[in-house]
Amino acid sequence: MCVILVCPDETKRPDRDVLDACHAANPHGAGVAWREGGRVRWMKNLEPDDLEALLPELPDEIVIHFRWASVGGVDADLCHPFPVTRKAETDLFGTAEAVLFHNGTWGAYDEALRRLTTERGKRIPRGPMSDTRAAALCAHVHGRRVLSKLPGRWVWMEAEQTRLYGDWEKYRGMLASNLHFVRRIVRVSDRDWPDADESLTGLCQSDLWSCETTQNGAGNGATPCATASSLFS
Repeated sequence: MCVILVCPDETKRPDRDVLDACHAANPHGAGVAWREGGRVRWMKNLEPDDLEALLPELPDEIVIHFRWASVGGVDADLCHPFPVTRKAETDLFGTAEAVLFHNGTWGAYDEALRRLTTERGKRIPRGPMSDTRAAALCAHVHGRRVLSKLPGRWVWMEAEQTRLYGDWEKYRGMLASNLHFVRRIVRVSDRDWPDADESLTGLCQSDLWSCETTQNGAGNGATPCATASSLFS
């Protein structure tokens, strides 16, 4: 399982212990995105050393992703994020109007790609494919609304706003897509775990993030079963 950290400003950043723990739990490449010049800039296939050096230089809100290669295998090109563009390029750095991160697995992505070709006349780009890259292609065609139909936790980051989909947890002033990494931090204290009232399941904090929970009962901890056909309805 991957993990995503959404950090609202420069005062809320993961320290080296957290970076190491996230990497230990998800060792297949990290990525980060931030806003710059009216666009979203990203870098990926990073190690904790890279992030430790880079994060202090980044302004305002950032999003960090640590990948576990559940779909598509271990491949630097499949680290997150992916730009929401016609080709959802696999470049290790660049800028875009919007980028997409994912924590989870979407099993029906290959059928969705087939329907993009047969029903929408879209050409599937070359290169390695994963469920998240496929979702970026679908979101480019259908808009970000498709993310509410897909399983897992998603971050849509654009120049004006960041939208979260799925269930999120507070952690040290950040939002985390899960807390499995915490057990890997040496001498974890009780304060590292969220209080019962800190869960963001089904809630929206408009002053920090715009959150949209998934459908089909995901607000109660269930994982929605998204079929390709639901994306085209």
